[in-house]
Amino acid sequence: MHKLRFHKVEAILVILIMMVSIIGAPAFAATEPTVRIFIDGKEVASDSEPVIINNRTYVPLKVVSENLGAQVTWKAETQQIVINWRTDSTPNLPQPVPGDIQIIIDGQVLVVPPAMGKPFVNSKYRTMIPLNAVSSALDCDVKWIAASSAVDIRSRNVSPDTQLLTDLAQYQSNLKLMDGSVINSSDLAGRSVSSFSTDQLTVLKTYRDELNKYGTSVTLPTGEAINYKDLTIMGDSYLTAKQLKKWVKNERARVSDNSDSQDLQLKDVYDLAELYIKIGAEYGVRGDLAFCQAAKETKYFLFTGSVQSWQNNYCGLWATGSPCTGTEPCNGADSSLVSFQAGVSGAIFATPEAGVEAHIQHLYAYACKRALPAGKSLIDPRYSLVSRGIAPTWQGLNARWAVPGPSYGQSIIRDYWLKAF
Repeated sequence: MHKLRFHKVEAILVILIMMVSIIGAPAFAATEPTVRIFIDGKEVASDSEPVIINNRTYVPLKVVSENLGAQVTWKAETQQIVINWRTDSTPNLPQPVPGDIQIIIDGQVLVVPPAMGKPFVNSKYRTMIPLNAVSSALDCDVKWIAASSAVDIRSRNVSPDTQLLTDLAQYQSNLKLMDGSVINSSDLAGRSVSSFSTDQLTVLKTYRDELNKYGTSVTLPTGEAINYKDLTIMGDSYLTAKQLKKWVKNERARVSDNSDSQDLQLKDVYDLAELYIKIGAEYGVRGDLAFCQAAKETKYFLFTGSVQSWQNNYCGLWATGSPCTGTEPCNGADSSLVSFQAGVSGAIFATPEAGVEAHIQHLYAYACKRALPAGKSLIDPRYSLVSRGIAPTWQGLNARWAVPGPSYGQSIIRDYWLKAF
């Protein structure tokens, strides 16, 4: 693939500065989010990020063109950008237009309707083109993903099933396959469609639909945009117990319409918020997110599922879908604090404090390989059954804590935790 050629650099810089003045590129809003580019499912690096101006998204033409397989050449003497998309060369260039940028694709001048916006040269001397103009110019599908502030560009010659694997790869999320194995979706990049059965591809499509609801990144209340996969289980809590109490009170009022629920009293829930922050800090686990996970597992501590409120089991430990026999092993956990009862789903913890600590210990087992903090006794009966350190992030719990759970971690973050700020 040819590199963009620049001749007589000093002269070109002068020309481009004049072009910016002539075109009159509008000023960028400082508060707009960082916009990322994905081409056929893979994020593309660029020295010129996309920008949003007057509600229109502009992308760097050279970066997009070359990553779609085109050859790009700058003709300094005529101020023309020549893109060879389906041809190897363009021997006869159209007549240049003085004082204007001319974009030529396979010998034809690209005409961008004024309603789409006007191409311009940015401060890094890169030509920026309206996103909607890319579709017709380079025969691809473009989409703006507001949830993750991303530009999604797709070649039209990619088969739907190949595109499915590419789409899933960008999430870097654990997926449960029909044979029982768990893979990270990033491993799907470049995989042959033929290696999957029709039924498996159908399941993968449902996973993609679920993941699409969340996108790949999330903006924290601090204003920082991060990928879901980078929010760790270990770390300091962002929220206080006071914030958690206010949030859970409102949510319980919203959803408590089930007369069969065995809900905890609001005071008890408030006490749990305090415990999660306190005990989480003792283990270096984000207690605020753990509390939100417990809210997800118990429907805001209304206990509408198989685990009952008196069990002090806030995350469903040993709730496998079938009632316990009463003979389940404690696996080294303190039997004075955890027990099992025939006909009851899930473990039973002696106190709320024990139930919270068992939950925190289970997250600790997933997130790291360190020994329990000094002075701590084992309460989690499934602690030794976890492959230590296998999921250091909340997204890493997908297909492991919850099965198939392709978006389990994302849901804890966006559907619960972020609403508590």
